[in-house]
Amino acid sequence: MERQRAALQDNTYGLQPEKALVLETIGPIQDFIKAVKIVEGLEWMGELEVDEIPPAYGFEDKKDPEKKLKGRLFLFMTDQRALEELQRLFHIWEDNSEAKFPRGLAPLKKAFVHLYDIRPWNAEDRIRETGLLEDWRFRLEHDQSSVPFEAELWFRDNPARRRQGETLIREVVVEAGGEVLGQCIIPQIAYHAVLGNIPNTRAEAVLRRNEVRLLHCEDVMFLRPVGQCAAILPEIPSEAETPEAEGPGRDRPEALPAGNPLIALFDGLPLTRHRSLEGRIVVDDPDGYETDYPAGDRKHGTAMASLICRGDLNETGSPLPRPVYVRPILRPRRDLDGGSWESIPEDVLPVDLVHRAVRRLFETEGDEPPTAPTVRVINLSIGDPARPLDLGMSPWARLLDWLSWRYNVLFVVSAGNHPRNIELEVPRTGLRDLTDEEREAAVIRAIAADTRHRRLLSPAETLNGLTVGAAHADSAGSAPSPHLLDPFVRMGIPSTVSAHGPGYRKAIKPEVLLPGGRQFLSEKMGTSHTKAVLVANQSTRPPGQRVAGPGPQGRLDRTLHSRGTSNAAALASRSAAYLWEIVEELRFGLGLDLPTEYDAVLLKALLIHGADWGKAGELYASLLRNNRNGRVIRDVVGRFLGYGSADVGKAAVCTEQRATLLGVGQLEDGEGDVFSLPLPPSLSARTEKRRLTVTIAWFSAIAPARQEYRVAHLWFNPKNRLAGMRTNADHRAVQRGTVQHEVLEDEKAVDFQDGEEMVIQVNCRAEAGDIVEPVRYALAATLEVGEEIDLSIYTEIRDRLRVRIPVRSKEEL
Repeated sequence: MERQRAALQDNTYGLQPEKALVLETIGPIQDFIKAVKIVEGLEWMGELEVDEIPPAYGFEDKKDPEKKLKGRLFLFMTDQRALEELQRLFHIWEDNSEAKFPRGLAPLKKAFVHLYDIRPWNAEDRIRETGLLEDWRFRLEHDQSSVPFEAELWFRDNPARRRQGETLIREVVVEAGGEVLGQCIIPQIAYHAVLGNIPNTRAEAVLRRNEVRLLHCEDVMFLRPVGQCAAILPEIPSEAETPEAEGPGRDRPEALPAGNPLIALFDGLPLTRHRSLEGRIVVDDPDGYETDYPAGDRKHGTAMASLICRGDLNETGSPLPRPVYVRPILRPRRDLDGGSWESIPEDVLPVDLVHRAVRRLFETEGDEPPTAPTVRVINLSIGDPARPLDLGMSPWARLLDWLSWRYNVLFVVSAGNHPRNIELEVPRTGLRDLTDEEREAAVIRAIAADTRHRRLLSPAETLNGLTVGAAHADSAGSAPSPHLLDPFVRMGIPSTVSAHGPGYRKAIKPEVLLPGGRQFLSEKMGTSHTKAVLVANQSTRPPGQRVAGPGPQGRLDRTLHSRGTSNAAALASRSAAYLWEIVEELRFGLGLDLPTEYDAVLLKALLIHGADWGKAGELYASLLRNNRNGRVIRDVVGRFLGYGSADVGKAAVCTEQRATLLGVGQLEDGEGDVFSLPLPPSLSARTEKRRLTVTIAWFSAIAPARQEYRVAHLWFNPKNRLAGMRTNADHRAVQRGTVQHEVLEDEKAVDFQDGEEMVIQVNCRAEAGDIVEPVRYALAATLEVGEEIDLSIYTEIRDRLRVRIPVRSKEEL
């Protein structure tokens, strides 16, 4: 301990099985952490994360016997002797809590009080909450001859040791009568996985624990199901259900897009000849998925391409002026119980597939040049329901973070959908007696109470990517059935199906909400439940966003209504294309110095810059505040609202009452840039309400084997005289990701002279390793007053604006 050979953390980063112990706690983990802090040389490296396992083993919470208590921590030690010694002391203490410990280690007894067990990584850890057993049981119930799996191995830096681990798992699989279909090794994200399958008889033996070698393979960290990244396909509406859709451009000529793609869509294969999409997408299908992709199954990719190219078809938005690059990574699948899906194929690893797809965009392969090197944004409107955010970053999220930094590209990712039933704290017979406002409050509280089952779906926890949640909003008409209920009084509230945060290490996720369609609900029928239960409507009829879709008998002008975070992410990518055109106008039309290498981080900053909680913040705070969370209520609300609903137009357009400053730069460890915003003289000594919004965004390199994970931390201090009151997100949460978005307001009179400035300093420091190359960032700062106030602050700021001060060194700051 004195030599600091031991450290505690709450995930498996950097661990190896021969150097790791699992500590199972009884009672709140905070109690164990407090006890650990008094043990010299033992360092707590994690933040609180709890596995909600029912109380047992004779322990229970005195105030609430049903409270779920048990949690897991991981202990990392640098030698085997230290591991064995800690286990030995724990077992001595179990037999005799008064036993004498070696000098200096007596405080461990106070920590041991909070532990149920100390043990090596075992078979249960390899399958805990991975969904593997449930997946296998489902397949066996439907007589599938073999069952697939992904074995994620403990990552070894030594290539020879990696080969040894792969050989061992291969031997185990072959001995079980199965086969290894492939493997993927990406050292930059500490990822090593093997894809395989075994016969159903051996899988059944594993479920009965009669076949344990696969579960006890020491080089395996996790065993997971495959083919889970999927979108359920709705039934194609009949002629009678959906009137003929007048395809956009049918009665008026429209110019086809020109130039190189800016947006890439990784999704299902769209209907390339649909009237809404023909000539507007460029499909790149190197894996040949199109050969076995019936037109009637091309729903999700068609819908996402439609939203990116045209937006909600119930609105009158213009089509994008540039084509959209599409790489199919989903294929149609008929489920064993008759359902239809579009999913990542079971014979490939998602991480490997996405890695290859991104490299193909930007790198030469043999004699083939990069397929779309002009792409700045990649849309991923899919997620893995078998991988909700748990203790650490998923391999897929780590991949996106590394690729984002490596290729300077922004990933726009959907938060994930949870169309779970919503059980209200309202008697079943009393649902119809609620007012609209009472029902809204009951739904919000019920979703908050079910938060553990509504976490982000991998890869939505990505640090560098922009995660988008769905707002309950669209431009459709009312529901066609009187039996459907609108859960909310107002639009813009997070959709009932939208996954929520926080992200890794309690970072703000999702960052923004965009319209994802109004998700109406129906009452669960029957009398077996005492409380009212609401069920998500899965119809393709309104409300929702109108998108292109396959029609009966091969019709190519049909539309559907859909809802969810996939839609919201697609609209965010569409907004990015709109913002890029404005940046291009600033760059070439006005001659501003905005190098193209900053495009991706600038788009990230601008997509977030207009975000605001609005009235939703007050609503959620009033409904979720209690006597335990009053001091951290902003953190609680931020889990649902992120930074708020995005207002892309506000970030892109100035008015006389609103001025926006844009800046870009690059920093190394210990450096800083200073931006000066001239204060408009007309605001001096005035009491009108004013608002300052400041956003910085960057891409950080990652340290996949480190608990801190993020290499580069950029930040600014938002304190200023003109707008001093923080609103919206918690001031600590805004510094945990790769975006800091601050909204400040004030209306007190401040006296200043013409020529005074507001200074915003952007700082950089290394956090989880060395910064090996300068970190690109973008800044947006907006000062505004109400549109009804007759002040020309934009003109005043523009006339006084100075060029930003160059980078200064650590010694100068």
